[in-house]
This record gives sequence, C-alpha cells and structure tokens, in this order.
Amino acid sequence: MARRIPGLKALSCFEQTARHSSVSRAAEELYLTQSAVSRQLQGLESWLGCKLFMRKKQRLILTSEGEDYLQAIRPALDQLETATLKLLSGGSDGGVLTIAAPPTFGSRRLIPFLPDFRARHPDIVINFISRIGMPDFDREQIDIAVLFGNGDWPGLEAQRLEGEDMVPICSPGLIANMDHTPKPDDLRQFSLLHIATRPNGWRDWLAAARLTGIDGENGPKFEHFTMAMQAAIAGLGVALLPTFAIGDEMANGRIIAPFGPPRASLHHYFAACPQARVRTPKIRAFMKWLAEREQKQELA
Repeated sequence: MARRIPGLKALSCFEQTARHSSVSRAAEELYLTQSAVSRQLQGLESWLGCKLFMRKKQRLILTSEGEDYLQAIRPALDQLETATLKLLSGGSDGGVLTIAAPPTFGSRRLIPFLPDFRARHPDIVINFISRIGMPDFDREQIDIAVLFGNGDWPGLEAQRLEGEDMVPICSPGLIANMDHTPKPDDLRQFSLLHIATRPNGWRDWLAAARLTGIDGENGPKFEHFTMAMQAAIAGLGVALLPTFAIGDEMANGRIIAPFGPPRASLHHYFAACPQARVRTPKIRAFMKWLAEREQKQELA
C-alpha cells in the first residue's frame, strides 16, 4: 500500500517558510523562486485540507494546525537528512561537516575555495547551508557557523576570519545629471538604502567619514545584500555594501562607487562552533584550513 505522504519538496518549502516566517527567505535558501515556494505551500495545504499559515502584517505565522504539523514532521526530516549525508560520506558520521554561513559571504568568500579543502580532506563531505545570525547548533545539526559580530558569544569558540569594508554604491544613472564630480557630502541628495542585518551601517559609515547633517537612520530597508544591490541597480538610491559582494557588478558597470573609499566596519566575520565540539577532528580540520587561508590572504 502506498504511503500517504506529501512530496519532500513541499515539506521542505513548508519547513523553511515556517523557520523564517517568509516565503522570500525560504525561496533564497532553497534556490527556488518565490512563486514556486508559494505553489508548493498552496498544494500542501490543499492536500492536507487545512491552512498552515496566516498572514500577520508582513510575516507569515503558523496556524495551530501548522505548528502541530511542523513539530511532528521536523524530526523525520532531520533523520532523513542525517541518513542521506551518512550514506554519502561512506557510512561515517565523522565524514559530514555542516557549515552555516550568510548567503553572500558563503557564496563569494567560502564556496569558491572549498575545492582546496576537499582536495586536502576527501573523506569529509561538506553540507553547506545559508543562514543569517545565530543558528540552533543542536537542532539544526550545524558544526560550524559563520557569524558577524565582535566574537563574544557565550558557549562558542570563535575564530576570527576577516573584516568587512563598506562602500556606498549606486547605479551610474543615479548621478548622470550631476554637474560636478560626486563627493561624500552629495549623499544628502539621495535616498540611503539600508540592510536589516547592518542596522547601524550607514550611521557608522557617516561617522567615520565625518559627515554631519545626513540622516543615517531612515530610508528603505532590505533583508539581504543582494536585495539592496538590486535596489541600487534599479536606481532607488545609494546602498552601503561590503566590497567582497560587489566585484562582479562593479566590473560590468552596473554599479559604481563615486562617494568615497571603503571604510572598515566595526565588526568582523568569525567561524564559530560549540566549545564542547571544538576538538572534533572534522571541525579541527576545517578551522585549521580556514586559519591557513586567512594567513595566506594577509601575506598576499
């Protein structure tokens, strides 16, 4: 007899949407479009015959049925993922290393270099997921998380990676009608685009640039670097972004940085793991590899 179980894609969309209270965040994490995630959720609700979410302001909130269903299926999804990764690693739990990192930092500052780690440690299978902020290491079975801050997180061993140089960027069309070469003080003419994960970004940059009389608090807010980037490309205003996130767009001329040089953020990126697991061989191997890569970059 066939099992009465919804499709795995629908369940994954449900879990990620519930985790983030956002279809757009779920779509980004699952590498799907927002419409694809919405269709999966609608199909799941139709299949189950009940509503799983209700909208409250700009967020999706689980209904009581949705909360009960999530709590019931999440352990099964975790077990399925663990069994799959264990099989991929040749049957050894020690060969699976799960790393969580912010999407832009992960895709531009970690993933391109992973072939070198794999060549050195072919017995370790990398399970890489995007995550912004502090994860639940135990529930999500994460070994290492890349976090942005001051490195002081109780219970975690944090290894400093690199800083973040922020620079104002915009589309060439935004300043096309200016009758002089743009300078930092001209920022007061434009809307400042903000990033939710860097709430003090503009305030700190303006202070470092010794610019006064510019409101660094108000303006459109976006959830991710990529969203702020697209808003700047569309001409909505000036975004403050890290230099590592803008290389390709600068090279192809979609954005420019006319308002002054990059300035260092007050915080840094760290690779963090629970102190109780820091001596685990796979974690030690990756942390050592990260330290060696950072040292090479400093000497370059």
